[in-house]
Amino acid sequence: MNKQFSQPVKVYLAAPFFSAQQIQKVEQLEQALEKNQTVESFFSPMRCQRPEGLAPDVAQYTPAWAKATMENDVKEVDKADVIVAITDFDGQDTDSGTAWELGYAIGTGKPTYLLRYIEDLPTNIMLTERNTAFFTHPEQVEHYDFLTSPSIPYDGKYQ
Repeated sequence: MNKQFSQPVKVYLAAPFFSAQQIQKVEQLEQALEKNQTVESFFSPMRCQRPEGLAPDVAQYTPAWAKATMENDVKEVDKADVIVAITDFDGQDTDSGTAWELGYAIGTGKPTYLLRYIEDLPTNIMLTERNTAFFTHPEQVEHYDFLTSPSIPYDGKYQ
């Protein structure tokens, strides 16, 4: 999907953040998005594990916390113009949460952009074929023009 924008975009950053390595990748992408002049703002779920309005006595990893966190993430995807996702998951295919966020975004007509740090890792065709641009390094995201959204096709191995 190649959609053009007239003003800087709001980004939803979809990515796993369950290990130190994954957190480092998210932080690198956050820095790239902060430097990109065509990005107005971004939402990183890693930074919002306690949604606004959730009662202070609700413990993390309880059903009430899970529902509030999920609903908040859906609300943020809805508010975003585009989704930028890290698709490698510690040497495996995409994290299930990231895949869900991408599928939801595609279903609502939002453009998606994928970043895979491990270049030779196969990527599922369900992600690659509806994607606007495919990146292999955060610096590419830092310099990408989200306003014109030029297509950068996936050229790696398929799964």
